[in-house]
Amino acid sequence: MPTLFRKTIPGVVPAAFTAALGAFPTLLAAADGPVDGAWLTGSFWDDGQAEIAFYEVERTRNQYGRADAQRFLVGTYLVKHDYDPEAEAKASARADRRVPAFKWALFYEIESGSYQYKRSWVLNAAQADLAPLKSSLASFDWCSNLYRELSFHPGGTVASLARSDDYGNRAASFPRPAGAWPVTALPLLVRALDFSSSPSHGFAVLLEDGAAVAARAELAGRETIETPAGPYETEKVTVRYEGAVPSLVGEQADAAEHYWRATGPGRLLVKLEAASGRYKMVLVEELRSAYWREDFYPRLERVGERP
Repeated sequence: MPTLFRKTIPGVVPAAFTAALGAFPTLLAAADGPVDGAWLTGSFWDDGQAEIAFYEVERTRNQYGRADAQRFLVGTYLVKHDYDPEAEAKASARADRRVPAFKWALFYEIESGSYQYKRSWVLNAAQADLAPLKSSLASFDWCSNLYRELSFHPGGTVASLARSDDYGNRAASFPRPAGAWPVTALPLLVRALDFSSSPSHGFAVLLEDGAAVAARAELAGRETIETPAGPYETEKVTVRYEGAVPSLVGEQADAAEHYWRATGPGRLLVKLEAASGRYKMVLVEELRSAYWREDFYPRLERVGERP
């Protein structure tokens, strides 16, 4: 994830970390409360399974930003679990504090010449309001192992960690800007947005150096989207950024992106596309599974490989 400096949003003055633990997770998801709390806490998520979804990505530029048509498979999962804010990890049986949370991950592998890249983005966010708890990126290729992490402390402080064999190491902290989410949260945030009272919402994208890029999401209408997994009735959401932000699948995001979320109870992400058409991600197959107890791959009909 590159370090970017663009239009910033004023930060929130942090309170003492230990004093705030008891009130966790009231980090304030955003000043105008754009998320649908009833959807986030609905019974749909209580079946003891995870959402597993696979997408095909097509893009016209490679990981170096050069013109190079690429196509690859992306895997994702979304699961509900308890998060331990003190351990900054999934809550163990001995955890004193537990925050009901979503864990969302996106992972893929690409090859380019001599290199093989594997990347995994992971988000933990509070179920009640999608307040970010922890965001990470793990990546490796022939040149270097790389790890990036943003950990959100209850008092409003964000700890930023960067480790790499080739690109240096860094540890820092800064106040969380108001209404800001890490880029890893964007697909889930778009699904959680509540447009019942307003057709658009402002928020910000938090970068790993503490800067934040202003953004706005607006409901652009309804469309039937044809995918390899079949047709889906969707709501189209357009997100515009006032500066440069990273992209989970496009390396750097367009100034505007279009998201299509299904109108069903899970609001499944069906499609993502850069406004310029430079990259897109389309659903191939999805299912619900307790993947920690079963090998679900034999159940898949259209996905024959593992990302």
